[in-house]
Amino acid sequence: MDRLSSALGAVDMRQEPPPLLIGERLNAQGSRRAKQLVLDGDLDGLVEIARGQVEGGAHCLDVCVATTERSDELQMMESLVKKLSLEVAAPLVIDSTDPAVVEAAVRRTPGLPMINSINLEGDGSRFSALAPVMKKYGVPAVALCIGPDGMAKTPGSKLATARLLREAGRGHGLRDGQYVFDVLTFTLGTGEAEFADAGKSTLEGLRAVKEEFPDSYTTLGLSNISFGLQPGTRRLLNSAFLYHAVRAGLDSAIVNPLEITPYAQLGRAERAAAEALIYNSSEGALAELVARFGGGSAARAEADKVDASWPPGRRANFRIVNRLKDGIEDDVARAVAERSSLPAPGPGKGLEAPPESTHEGAIGVLNEDLLPAMKEVGDKFGAGELILPFVLKSAECMKAAVAELEKYLLKKGSAKGRLVLGTVYGDVHDIGKNLVRTIFENNGYEVHDLGKQVPVQKFLEKIKEVDADAVGLSALLVSTSKQMEAFVDRARSEKLEVPVLCGGAAVNSSYVNRIAIKGGVYGPGVFYCGTMFDGLRTMDKLASGGRDRLLAEWRQKLESWTEPETARAPADLPRSSVKPRRPPAPPSLAEPVRLGPEDVPLPEIWELLDLKSLMKLSWGVRGRAGAAQRAGHEQLLREWKARVQREGLFEPSAVYGYFECRASGQTLSVDGRGRTFDFEFPRSQQPAHLCLADYFGGDDAAALQAVTVGGRVSELVEEWNAEGRYADAYYLHGLAVEFAEAMAEWVHRRVKSEWGVGGQRYSWGYPACPDVGQHKMVWELLRPQESGMTLTDAGQIVPEQSTAAIVAHHPDASYFMM
Repeated sequence: MDRLSSALGAVDMRQEPPPLLIGERLNAQGSRRAKQLVLDGDLDGLVEIARGQVEGGAHCLDVCVATTERSDELQMMESLVKKLSLEVAAPLVIDSTDPAVVEAAVRRTPGLPMINSINLEGDGSRFSALAPVMKKYGVPAVALCIGPDGMAKTPGSKLATARLLREAGRGHGLRDGQYVFDVLTFTLGTGEAEFADAGKSTLEGLRAVKEEFPDSYTTLGLSNISFGLQPGTRRLLNSAFLYHAVRAGLDSAIVNPLEITPYAQLGRAERAAAEALIYNSSEGALAELVARFGGGSAARAEADKVDASWPPGRRANFRIVNRLKDGIEDDVARAVAERSSLPAPGPGKGLEAPPESTHEGAIGVLNEDLLPAMKEVGDKFGAGELILPFVLKSAECMKAAVAELEKYLLKKGSAKGRLVLGTVYGDVHDIGKNLVRTIFENNGYEVHDLGKQVPVQKFLEKIKEVDADAVGLSALLVSTSKQMEAFVDRARSEKLEVPVLCGGAAVNSSYVNRIAIKGGVYGPGVFYCGTMFDGLRTMDKLASGGRDRLLAEWRQKLESWTEPETARAPADLPRSSVKPRRPPAPPSLAEPVRLGPEDVPLPEIWELLDLKSLMKLSWGVRGRAGAAQRAGHEQLLREWKARVQREGLFEPSAVYGYFECRASGQTLSVDGRGRTFDFEFPRSQQPAHLCLADYFGGDDAAALQAVTVGGRVSELVEEWNAEGRYADAYYLHGLAVEFAEAMAEWVHRRVKSEWGVGGQRYSWGYPACPDVGQHKMVWELLRPQESGMTLTDAGQIVPEQSTAAIVAHHPDASYFMM
């Protein structure tokens, strides 16, 4: 019998009675508490979660420390694995999408862990990367039934994919006992017809896989079956489903053991209701389960239906929460009529009454029906129950509702408050700022959006003009975030009593606190808003009479805040051990090569698209909510690709060239245009002490490149946002960002092919070359402006969906942290 082990204990993979329980709460992708502890670097807190899972009955622990906010997943994983191995007896299940992180963790673990996970998605590169690790260390892995055509949904496709996985492993010498097949399950909490048989299909797939591969094992991410439901309903459905899955051949389950009720302890009515849903034996099974045992659901069975017997205000609320735009205008008009004691309008007709007689009724609809719906949407997003595109779909419904409601409002004084908003000067990135505007407008605020690259003076003038209740400043880069400090300095000197909300990837709470106390505490308050809903909560307190209390709490936190210690760079870091390699002669040192739309093969670029980055980072399809929507978004991607090509939404162009260069210390001097340009690169404080300049010698060459998807995307995103097509704008923006990255990789491969070298591509703004101001020298050398790319004063590229890079030809070139 196969076993998993740690430094302190071992467990059989086939438990009697089954199943082997894999604790799921030590996962930064699925647990808000675990994520915060990872962000804080709190290893002791993570160990406490691990202990709680073991005490609750977990035999082993799924460990995932990946977050978008931290770039040191490998180091964090190694540190946590080491600490867990010393303090917790349960074996580990290493969970990461990065094969390098997985291998490092397996190597560091004193025992036999499990890998989560392998699959044959796309070109099968993940399987190819991890199969050798499984062979080398003899570890098993969760084998997801995902093949070249995507996730297996029917019993037959689940078995067929399991066969493909096993066949692929033969070439690597894997044995059957190393496979822990996850036949996948999908949520029954949406009421969607496509997934009505998800529970039954999973159980049948389990039986088929177990029968064909008796020496292999099976597992499930159990709680996926109930995603979107209220906690009580989830516990009931998970518990019943686990019982039937074990009977179908389930050997292990990834689950929180503290939230499972033994099947024998479930009441007869509870079992019957859960089983009717699992086996899809009753048309109203979900509604019945929710009504009797759940106290409501985040995604009800009737989510695509509105009960005509409900009051119109409730119908409007329901439409917003469930993203059902059609008919919302009628509901709003009828709700206003009801609250104003007026006759209801006919279908498709607005209420014909003057605002003087409907204003109070309209305010009631706004405050008691519409705004609570958006609050519920925000709460679900914060709890990980909704992905961002769905939030935007709800916002589109809200916009339509408010547009109808405004017909019945007296124009003056109907907004909750006024916010002046903009991206700071020098910064061209505005997707985050646009999301803030959308959420604030659809929660009853009057937003004056000044756009991007907004000078401090323009902010000040607008604040005074509209008598703003607060100002929102957004920045993506560290260099442009300094404009926030400049704004607060000016506001302080001009005695402008306006609270400041700061957000964006470049800022954090420490930076904002530093701004707030510089030269004495800024009285009106400077607040760090990590997400759009953090900003909304802060604004709600400022605008609802809670301002004094909020400021008192903020000042109290400031008084106890201390500047975090930062690592000081030694005066002289030793040079790395990298030895320069002289490359072959570049193809040409003449005028750079320019490529227009007719030279860029879209099918080849699509093949290079990073689907993981697109789905998780650019489209927000992440966490448990994202997992439930992955299949739908894969279809959405196919539709967008066809639309991009059909309507010519992208106008790709690129330029690249080769230049003589020489390195000295941390300086790379590049010759071109009759001049020499000196690029300074930082040296890493990590043990290898790498610096980008180390990859070049005294008589060398480098390639530079710049690519863009063209200016039409930015125009369309702005146009669609103005029209209330928030989700379309978000999807197009994200796809264009990832297409630019894929295009950069395509040009990089072209450079390597015609030059006959290997090496790596480095874009400015990342650790190895953080100073985007150096783009100005690249523009002197390549002249990308002739290909439609310009620069801001801070060195950011316009259009935003563009990127530039330097290619180091050295075969050992790699990415590194500072």
